[in-house]
Amino acid sequence: MWKAREGQTPGEELPRFIERAFGKAIESGEWWSWDWQVRHRLASVDSVLEVLDGELAIRPSIVEGMRQAERRFRVSVTPCYLALATPRDPRDPILPQCLPDPCEASRAEGDLDPFMEKDLEVAPGLVHRYPDRALLVLTNFCSTLCRHCMRKREWQRRFDRLTDAQVDEAVAAIVARPKIRDVLLSGGDPLNLPPAFLGRVLGKLRRAADLDCIRLGSRIPVTLPMRVDDEMLRALEPHAPLYLNTHFNHAREVSPESVAAVRRLQVAGVVVSNQAVLLRGVNDRAEDLLQLARALLRAGIRAYYLHQCDPVEGATQFRVGLNRGVELVASLAGKVSGLAIPHYVVDLPGGEGKVAAAGPHLRRRSPEEWIYQSPLSGRLVAIDATEGTYGGVADWIVEQGQMARYAAAPS
Repeated sequence: MWKAREGQTPGEELPRFIERAFGKAIESGEWWSWDWQVRHRLASVDSVLEVLDGELAIRPSIVEGMRQAERRFRVSVTPCYLALATPRDPRDPILPQCLPDPCEASRAEGDLDPFMEKDLEVAPGLVHRYPDRALLVLTNFCSTLCRHCMRKREWQRRFDRLTDAQVDEAVAAIVARPKIRDVLLSGGDPLNLPPAFLGRVLGKLRRAADLDCIRLGSRIPVTLPMRVDDEMLRALEPHAPLYLNTHFNHAREVSPESVAAVRRLQVAGVVVSNQAVLLRGVNDRAEDLLQLARALLRAGIRAYYLHQCDPVEGATQFRVGLNRGVELVASLAGKVSGLAIPHYVVDLPGGEGKVAAAGPHLRRRSPEEWIYQSPLSGRLVAIDATEGTYGGVADWIVEQGQMARYAAAPS
């Protein structure tokens, strides 16, 4: 079990709404247990609002819209991640990532599987899109379900994981494709899996396949940092070097506990990088990206990618206009070390590959759409370049005063 930081008393630095809801667990030390956090994750709009206990004064019509949205895409958030929220702040970056917006109830925009992962699956959980790389989806379970997730379709079925036999089948498929040099373990979140199982998967890949790189995609350092305990590290360390891409979207998520989890991973031979998503109303101001860049730099985390929000059903409301996105990333130049400036990228629908937003694969642009040439097939792919319609906390609350939620669009 994790403990409070040295010199920290139970509940210190935790918001009042968390102390009121979970005071007994904080006093007993259970709060620092990853297992307690998972068992007590908040799995409905009403349970989140009950914990917030009036801190978020939102209109009844919005609450009802949220309830309708969760019937399509379920809700789950760990108490420790919710504890990062500041509900009275119209620019709070936490609540929009874990509470559904009413617009998620609509099927108007997006695709459940825009990258055709199911069509490109060659063995259980194994997606082979790039010639030299493969994606192995080990589980569909995440303890915190992010509203912008690219695999929201997976929330509509029972949470489970691959069996050992299915892993063997996937590893055999990798071995049969010698061009594969890089395997990404993802989900769901692979660090939510039992460490013994994850260690077996890593061992099978190391022994059977001739790989240059094994990567893990995990938001555990952000949403459940206490899961990075000795048991997890013992499962990972024998298979170093490993590369873990985590997912900090805002400086407020770079908590002392998250930084401690990252440092434990680094000591175990895991190279940690960050893949953020540019989200309207969450981190779409130059100030947001600069604060995130500096926080990552101080934590020793390499800024790798800043993703354009994927065209996933139930997530397109977060879209930032491509022209504004390019300007936001350009605003970092001269203000922070180049080590902290991410590559701004667009993942092309249809399994057509990942490209730099303003890079050599961009062929044409207009206010409505940008046209890219796929690095894989050579086909032209149109991407919506407009702003999404996300309202978020500033539109949820009853009285928002004069505080503006969105950055002004460039002239």
